Amino acid sequence: MNKTTKIILLVLATFFLLLGIMSSQHSKPYAELTDIKTIQGTISQLHCPPKGAASLSLTDSDLTYNLSIKFRTDYCDEKKSPVLLGKEVTMQSVQVNGDFYQVYQLENTGRLMLSPSDVEADQSSATLGLFFLAFLLTALVAYKSRPINK
Repeated sequence: MNKTTKIILLVLATFFLLLGIMSSQHSKPYAELTDIKTIQGTISQLHCPPKGAASLSLTDSDLTYNLSIKFRTDYCDEKKSPVLLGKEVTMQSVQVNGDFYQVYQLENTGRLMLSPSDVEADQSSATLGLFFLAFLLTALVAYKSRPINK
């Protein structure tokens, strides 16, 4: 591994480390959030990507409400997804930017479908993943830089 490659990998590791630090500083536990909005509406569309967190849109709204990875695994399939369309829900959410909201709690007729602990788990695993990626890149450079004994 040449010197330029090592420098690029270390800069990339530093970038992921800084992103992890910023992510951990900006994530707040649900109990500490102050700008929580309660929203009631009817689900018009579920957005279920193959990877990552699910989201939903409400009838008569252009806003997108981000959910969690656990919600995607629990409710985004051929059987459960169509059942949710047209259902009345109550959400506790926080605006993250523009037309996007992070939903921390989602209820349908008293049944809790998404809890704050699910969202906090997603956020902490993403932050941990950034730190782990920075560690792996640094370990790769250290491994490739070791002296070779003949």
